[in-house]
Amino acid sequence: MDSALAIRGSASALAAFVAAGWASNAMPCATTIRSWMMRLGLYALTRPVDCTVPRVWFIDHTIQIGALKLLVILGCPLSQVPFGERALTMKDLSLVALVPMEKSTGDLVERELEIAALRVGRPVQMISDLGSDLQKGIRGYRDVRPGIAQVADVAHEGANLLRHAWEGDARWVEFVAKLEETSSKLRQSKDAYMKAPRLRLKSRFMNIGTQMRFAQKVMELLDSEKPSEKTLKHYGWMRDFRTDLMNWFREHGMVASTEALLRVEGLHQDSLEAVRGSWSELGASARSLQVAVGLLDYVLKYSPTEPGVRYVASTEVLESSIGKWKRIEGPSSQDGITGLSLVMGAAMGSWSDLEIIQALEAVPEKKVENWVDRALGKTVQWLRRQFLGGNDA
Repeated sequence: MDSALAIRGSASALAAFVAAGWASNAMPCATTIRSWMMRLGLYALTRPVDCTVPRVWFIDHTIQIGALKLLVILGCPLSQVPFGERALTMKDLSLVALVPMEKSTGDLVERELEIAALRVGRPVQMISDLGSDLQKGIRGYRDVRPGIAQVADVAHEGANLLRHAWEGDARWVEFVAKLEETSSKLRQSKDAYMKAPRLRLKSRFMNIGTQMRFAQKVMELLDSEKPSEKTLKHYGWMRDFRTDLMNWFREHGMVASTEALLRVEGLHQDSLEAVRGSWSELGASARSLQVAVGLLDYVLKYSPTEPGVRYVASTEVLESSIGKWKRIEGPSSQDGITGLSLVMGAAMGSWSDLEIIQALEAVPEKKVENWVDRALGKTVQWLRRQFLGGNDA
């Protein structure tokens, strides 16, 4: 589970251990591993939980092909968040809810939040990205339940600030076009190793750090005493963007340092000064000041005012859990949402041998099949089999 191997890859690795003489016991096949993980996941989703423990909820939607969205809610006791020591990991969390939804509205999200609270108790904090249906559902839930803190994920907030600041900048548009043009020329050449990391089409500014680090390294090579001919040939044009890049590096650096700080420290009464202190320099440009003000507004909006209280500011651990689920699925992740979504329950927390035995005894295969039929209905995989079999469902 820690390595996040795909299921068939795990079975092959175990078989290789036996073949090499490193293990003598019979090893499970991929189907058995899949069954065990889904049974553990369903147990995590349905087992009794102490409803009196104050928890923070991490909420998100994930989409694959098909009409279904998957509403994911993970939870962590607020008292167990390792503020000031490290960022949260999947071992700190548990699965609260896993809800396939063909439609997602604020009212439907609010209803699912109510259902989740019946099992694990009302949260003291909820954190999510800036998705409109999630925000409406959380707002509706909180309107009649005062005292629940709502926090927007700092990474999404920072990405939105950069998007608003840069997308209207003609120089940024020109820079991106030149970078993509250069990569296109290099892709099928001997110098393909010099190609820039690909800019994502979706959530581009959530992952812009990769391109910023690449551009910064290229500028260092261009400014070296003897830059190589190939660097000059392919990236000499970048020198014309020197001033722009300095501003972009600074603005991205403010966002990145704020995220890094709040991911570990969380939001608290003194977060404003801590965030200001994490910036190496502010710069004098109006756009840099705009990004800085946006970050400080975020801190002011979501920080608690009570001494000693801290809120979680990052959903990074939730994004990681969804990514891990898709890696374990392997090629199946391209086939829409399936029962393997239960893997997220198995991946959360730490499982002792005794807990695993208890879980497998409590959840037979039939229970998993019933959950899949009830929650997912006719999946994309099922419909594909009908189509290829000549039955257009």
